[in-house]
Amino acid sequence: MVDPSGAEKIPVPYILLASGEDPAEDVKQFENKLKVPHHVETFGDQVHGWMAARADLSDPRVQEEYIRGYKTVLEFFGKHWN
Repeated sequence: MVDPSGAEKIPVPYILLASGEDPAEDVKQFENKLKVPHHVETFGDQVHGWMAARADLSDPRVQEEYIRGYKTVLEFFGKHWN
């Protein structure tokens, strides 16, 4: 889960794709404390772990967001990790 206290210590570009289960206020505080290039987005209708083992890819909505999430990660890495 998101812990805002760790954000200030991150020294490299950072991407956070939160789930709807992550407390919105924690996600906001985390983003506000980041001092590096970042992308923070909440996928509100997804469960924690939706881009990993908990993704139910038989559900078309989950699959759509799963693909969008990974495209977002690839775009972020392409921009910040050349």
